[in-house]
Amino acid sequence: MRYQFGGTPADFVVAPGQQVQVGPDTLGATAVLIPGARLWVWDPDTGDRLTDLMDHRGEPVAEITADSSGAVPRFRAPDEVKRVLVGQAPDTSSGDAGEHSRHLLASTDWPADVTKLNTRITALENTTGGDDGGGDYVATAHPMMWHMGGPLESRRSPHPYHNLEGRNQTIIVLRAQATITEGTIGVRVVLLDPDTRGGAVAASVTITPEEPWALIRPQVEVSDGTGVTVEVDVPEEAEAEDLTVQVTIR
Repeated sequence: MRYQFGGTPADFVVAPGQQVQVGPDTLGATAVLIPGARLWVWDPDTGDRLTDLMDHRGEPVAEITADSSGAVPRFRAPDEVKRVLVGQAPDTSSGDAGEHSRHLLASTDWPADVTKLNTRITALENTTGGDDGGGDYVATAHPMMWHMGGPLESRRSPHPYHNLEGRNQTIIVLRAQATITEGTIGVRVVLLDPDTRGGAVAASVTITPEEPWALIRPQVEVSDGTGVTVEVDVPEEAEAEDLTVQVTIR
C-alpha cells in the first residue's frame, strides 16, 4: 500500500526572511513561504533518497514541487513507507549544491490505520473459542499483535518475540482475522531457532470468505531463547486485506 503524505495545514515550505528585532539583544527573522520549491524525499532510517513517488493525480514523479503558496501537495511514497524525510532539493543552477535541512513527515493515512487496527482488535477480543464457540480468553503474559493493512501478500513479520524469561513458555492462543473476498489465507506461528535462525511452523489456521476469522489453542512449548513470529501465506488467486493476528504466550 502506498501511504499518503502532505496536503495538511502544517505542510508548507518555510524559510527565514528579513531580520527583525525581537528583544533588546535578540534578532529574529520573519517566516517566508517558498512557492514552487523543489522537494526531495528520503528514507528516515537508511538516508537513501526515494524517487518512486506518486503525485496527487497518481502520476509517477521523482520529486515534489510546492504549489504557488508554498504548500506541500499531497503525494504518495513507495509501498509500506509510513515516514519520510523531506527537504529542498539542491539548486545546482545557482551553484548551491549544499544540503538543506530535512524534516520528518508522517503519513496522513495513520488515523485510518489506527481505526482499522482498533476494529480488528475489538473483533478478536470479542471472538469466542471452544468447541461451541463459547468462552472468552484473557491474555496474561505476552500478547503479540501483528497487523497488515491494505491488500495482503505473503510475508513474515520482521518483529519476532523472543523468550528471555529463563524458562519454557507456551503458545496458548492463535487468533487471526482478515477481510477476504476470494481464496483461502493461511496464517502460521513460526518458532525461530536462536542459533540458526531457521524457522519451524508451530501452529496454523486458515481463513476464508465464509469464515474470515479463526481461533485455536495450540499449547505449543517455546523453549528459553527461542523466537516466535507469524507469517501469512496468500496464494496468487486469493484476494484479501487488513489482517490482524494475535498470539498469546504464557
